[in-house]
Amino acid sequence: MRIGLDLRSFLKEETGIGVYFKNLLLALAEVDRDNEYFMLSSSLKARFPRAKLPSFSRSRFHDLFLPSKLLDILWFEFQKPAFGRFFRQPMDLTHSPMPLIVPTAGKAVVTVHDLFYIDHPELTDADTRDRLVPRTAESLRRADGVIAASGFTRDDLLEKFSLDPAKITVIHHGTNKRFQVKTSTAFKNVLRQKYKLPSEFLLFVGALEPRKNLTTLVDALKILHGQGRRIPLIIAGHRGSDLARVRARITKNGLESSVRVLDYPPDEDVQGLYSLATLFVFPSLCEGFGFPILEAMASGVPIAASCVTALPEIGGDAALYFDPHSAAQMAETLLQGLEDSEIRAELIEQGRKRIQEFNWERSARQTLEFYRKVVGQAST
Repeated sequence: MRIGLDLRSFLKEETGIGVYFKNLLLALAEVDRDNEYFMLSSSLKARFPRAKLPSFSRSRFHDLFLPSKLLDILWFEFQKPAFGRFFRQPMDLTHSPMPLIVPTAGKAVVTVHDLFYIDHPELTDADTRDRLVPRTAESLRRADGVIAASGFTRDDLLEKFSLDPAKITVIHHGTNKRFQVKTSTAFKNVLRQKYKLPSEFLLFVGALEPRKNLTTLVDALKILHGQGRRIPLIIAGHRGSDLARVRARITKNGLESSVRVLDYPPDEDVQGLYSLATLFVFPSLCEGFGFPILEAMASGVPIAASCVTALPEIGGDAALYFDPHSAAQMAETLLQGLEDSEIRAELIEQGRKRIQEFNWERSARQTLEFYRKVVGQAST
């Protein structure tokens, strides 16, 4: 097969979609020595780092000097040019890591992580509202294959759109093996000094977006402090559109000295932060998967998370769950996760077992099998 891949999701900073596609392609490069991969990036100023390219045994790569937004307009509004035009040969299949198909003369596969932007466009950024919301239904209808990140996302797709269930497959993401490598005491000490970390703290990792529900977490922290458990909160992630609202809630609750926002710390630092945390908290209102849940499990830290959407499917018995709309219940669950040593030990042990179910090699093999099914090739 000739397989076309748009690499722009991990050209620069890697959020959920970029993390997914980069790790999937790195794993595909390890398990697939037969097919030919055609990779493309596009930007007027930013060149794709060669070190990030997956090492496929058979591949070609084009780095276009073309504004990424212009390519989006051409592809997603005018549906041209076909991906293969950039390589002067048709593709058998293209795979887009988001719900918009890449124009192609061959088969088209898309990955859908969640449909939060359909239900709550007001809580998403302008680019998502303008690009994804009006085009998702038609793109899914035209796609030959749809990869859902979870069973929750598959069920949501079938509920919202008239899709043939046979063209949807659930493929869970994997986790980066580096999170399973024990952080050295020396590096932990470096991080404590670098970020002036307290001896214990709650940790959230992710973008500061409205759906991450951080204002309710700040309210829960206020309740926790009122009960005498004065533990600080560290927020590590991209300063998204909800930053001002989160800061305002911190000030309103008088928690300026107890909540710190670390703006996109390096990956190796995030790994260390997990290992230093007393409890990882994920209060999101909607997740089609939830990478930080896996990262926390792999790092050996107990987890408290929302009981909604895909999070219980991913976390299983390795997390305590709360209603994300209730600050009081969230605070109660956090207190349990902080104070009950038996529960903490059980969560850590369950996490170590469960993380074995999520690996990128398995995801890559399942994805390759799906490619073959969509194109109509027999399994090998």
